[in-house]
Amino acid sequence: MKHYMTIVRTFGLLAVLLLASQPALALKLLTEENPPLNYTENKKLTGMATEVVQEIGRRAKIKLETDVMAWDKAYEKAQADKETCLYSTARLPNRENAFKWVGPIAVNKWGLFALGGFKQEIKSLKDARPFRVGGVARDAKTEFLKQEGVTNIVEVTDDRLNPGKLTLNRKEAQRIDLWITSVANAKQVAARAKVPDVKLVYVVREAESYLACSPRTSAATLKALADALDGMQKDGGYGKIIKAWEGR
Repeated sequence: MKHYMTIVRTFGLLAVLLLASQPALALKLLTEENPPLNYTENKKLTGMATEVVQEIGRRAKIKLETDVMAWDKAYEKAQADKETCLYSTARLPNRENAFKWVGPIAVNKWGLFALGGFKQEIKSLKDARPFRVGGVARDAKTEFLKQEGVTNIVEVTDDRLNPGKLTLNRKEAQRIDLWITSVANAKQVAARAKVPDVKLVYVVREAESYLACSPRTSAATLKALADALDGMQKDGGYGKIIKAWEGR
């Protein structure tokens, strides 16, 4: 009987180890409206990073279940929930230990925008410090500005609210002088907000974007995702997606 129980325990342990070595059958993906990386168009999720992530899931044979929500809510859930990843996420030093990282999955250029009549010259982030800057709460662009000493930031939960807050009158309350956003989609977002007269006044940086996965995501799942991305980079699949979107 003792020998039988030893065999049962041994097989039980082997089963647990086998399961632990297998990636999850399904992975929860959280994202926001942030064109051109990830956004909905005609009720369908699309974007440069979205296409990369979808191909990663296909190659890794992991079913992806995606939710689009406000960034701050998605950020919290991605840290707390198991088998969950957030994209597109900039890999900043203050975030390094909060997630497990897979990527990069895209490159995003950040810029400061203003209304067409904005006359002041912005040659560095130091020049931007006196101005009110509109940004998204917990967004990497907002966090980066704070780290660089730009602290006069008016935060919102949705970047689409920022163009309508731009003003040339610095005395006007609850408004912004500058807006930090992705260079690739700024004019599109502004046009949809019926604020077509915006201009780029300073390129802040080019930032790589990642899948930021919950610490509760299994090592096997993370490896499967990383291996799939590595395969895409080696066979040209990744570059093909990036070039197609850059050409739009």
